[in-house]
Amino acid sequence: MKENRKMVLLSVFFVLLCVSVTSFFSNQVLVSKTNKNEPVLDEELAFHNPQTKITKTETKDYYYYNVEDYERDLTYSWQFEKDKNKNISVEESLYITEDLRLSLDSNTKGAEEINERVDQKKLIVSFDYHGALPLKTTVRINVSKKFRDQEHLYLYYFNPEKDEIEYIMKDVEVKNGYVEFQIEHCSDYFLTAAIVNDAVNNPQSVNFIIIGLVVVVFILIAVTLFQSKNK
Repeated sequence: MKENRKMVLLSVFFVLLCVSVTSFFSNQVLVSKTNKNEPVLDEELAFHNPQTKITKTETKDYYYYNVEDYERDLTYSWQFEKDKNKNISVEESLYITEDLRLSLDSNTKGAEEINERVDQKKLIVSFDYHGALPLKTTVRINVSKKFRDQEHLYLYYFNPEKDEIEYIMKDVEVKNGYVEFQIEHCSDYFLTAAIVNDAVNNPQSVNFIIIGLVVVVFILIAVTLFQSKNK
């Protein structure tokens, strides 16, 4: 009987260990490559009018644009990773006075489609500019009115050409009221705390693995108890 209990405990421990390892590797997300020790140059005023103020900071590897949108009562920032091989300038590729603006839970066409298809709690991020971005980009947005600190969110994108919602990434963590995520083009995105079942490319495989491991635990326990009763 003691040996059977040991077998059960060892089986449970092994399966839980597998679940922990699987979850750890599956939850790795794309992290910004910002070097925190990199010297920051002086901030300069890039644009200012009664509606918007944009300040720019440039380092060896990044361009930073901090946006204070008075009209929409929003504060957010953009980080562009410099492409040393192409020597691209953000200002030459985008109209920063217009293209760097975004809105939250606005009434864009993409937002209407998202609201019709997704009932759960979400925050829709709509960019004024629609199209590919010139450089790898990280956007930092305050989401404290919708989500709490340390909450882990999923990022989705509405693809108007395919007329479908696409999974982008998970574990977008809320830190001090802000989230950061990387994008390659601008359109309508949304953040939510749960998987959208109808979306394309959802990370379901990990869920199936975990469920399978849990089923294995119950089978091992049932077999062990059955054998112990028959002895």
